[in-house]
Amino acid sequence: MRLGRFRADGAERIGRFTDDRVVDVSSAFPSFADALADPAAAGEAGGEQFPEAEITPLAPTTPRNTVFCTALNYQAHADEADDDVPERPLVFLKLPRTLVGDRTPISYHTAVTEEIDYEAELAAVVGSPARHVSPDRALDHVAGYTILNDTSARDLQLGLSVGEDTLFDWFSGKTMQATTPVGPYVVVDEIDDPQDLDVASRVNGELMQDSNTGLMVRSVAELVAFVSSRVRLEPGDIVATGTPEGVGTFQDVRLHHGDEVEIEIEGIGTLFNWVEETPG
Repeated sequence: MRLGRFRADGAERIGRFTDDRVVDVSSAFPSFADALADPAAAGEAGGEQFPEAEITPLAPTTPRNTVFCTALNYQAHADEADDDVPERPLVFLKLPRTLVGDRTPISYHTAVTEEIDYEAELAAVVGSPARHVSPDRALDHVAGYTILNDTSARDLQLGLSVGEDTLFDWFSGKTMQATTPVGPYVVVDEIDDPQDLDVASRVNGELMQDSNTGLMVRSVAELVAFVSSRVRLEPGDIVATGTPEGVGTFQDVRLHHGDEVEIEIEGIGTLFNWVEETPG
């Protein structure tokens, strides 16, 4: 089953995505988080149907939720960055206003950054509260999986000078408004093993990343458990699991106005977005 959020006829709705149509199940739930917490009811609920081509997809989370992102969780990506894998998960946050949905522009201001990059990532979406859970029980709290493109402003992320040191600026580089696509929906009860999924990214049709989630340093379960040891995870929260090698900055590739970016993950589908520049 595929659960998501969308806008149709001027209203934001909760939908069950089936083939080329979306069934509005909003009347059955107070919020999208409640639908994730009770997927069986979401599968039985009925409502108005919309052709998928005529709706506007929204990020499959809620404004009250948190997105937890993981850095350097593939050895090959750490190698291309000439960096070491950290001794524990390196996690940073994204604001809800940073997120956009499928088939929506990645929008940035040229007065702020000129080096936009893509990052293909599998993301786990929480279905039930989790606090201090062990890795062997962590996936019990995952409702399903979606795709996240951890779009990054590399000139801001990597170029902050403090005295003689250069530091990472996670806020400026990773959380600019309307730059992080998530979606197109959450795949529920269909992925048995999140550690065996092919991951790919394409820019204007050209393959840039081609890997598998089995190459993660720390598994989805380990990451969910780690985050739950710091804060209570709530339904609708997202735990993104890091990107494999092949990001643009290490290939001298930058995203420009009009570029099309596709992130494809086996068992989920394809997240499609394009780039829009706002002149400085």
